[in-house]
Amino acid sequence: MIKLIKKRWMLFDQVVKPYKPYITVEYGIVPVSPSDIVGLSIPVSEVKSGENIKELRNSVKLKGWQNECPADLHLYRLLNRKYTVASGANHLVFLSNQIDIPKINATVSLLIPESYIPENMKAKIEDYENKEKTYRIEAEKLSKSLQNLEEIRKNAKEEFAYKNFCILIDDMYNKRQYLLLGLAKFLNLVPNEAAK
Repeated sequence: MIKLIKKRWMLFDQVVKPYKPYITVEYGIVPVSPSDIVGLSIPVSEVKSGENIKELRNSVKLKGWQNECPADLHLYRLLNRKYTVASGANHLVFLSNQIDIPKINATVSLLIPESYIPENMKAKIEDYENKEKTYRIEAEKLSKSLQNLEEIRKNAKEEFAYKNFCILIDDMYNKRQYLLLGLAKFLNLVPNEAAK
């Protein structure tokens, strides 16, 4: 059944503007009510007239509603407990709202205004980001030199160093995420849907 009341969509930039500057932390896949999604990453006129919406409507008519790949839909959760599309699947959000689907699965990141982050935590986050950037630069240099080695690459000490830098990159990223997720939980920014 199609809704008779027309929803007023906002663009991503309009939705996040009051929270700038902000950072985000990945939260994971969460069931979200389409009525709680207020922003799209592209204009609604493009969503309505695009080929994707026509294909999705036809698919829903033939197979029913399917939300098989929540990784394609990336949402930011805002402080007001609403969501905006950060990237991808605008047509899925639009149609799910239009035909009144109760829940869709999405990959959610939590938006945290920088003003909510204590100074000591900002320093730690910056330290993790700087180290991650340094390790990434070193890993990219090693990757370029390893491309020339081909078969003997596996025995090269550069390969060992490259793998260690990749581990360090992941470690810095995970430390940053852990710190921010802890803050998001403390600030009660975590979706209630995830707790159910």
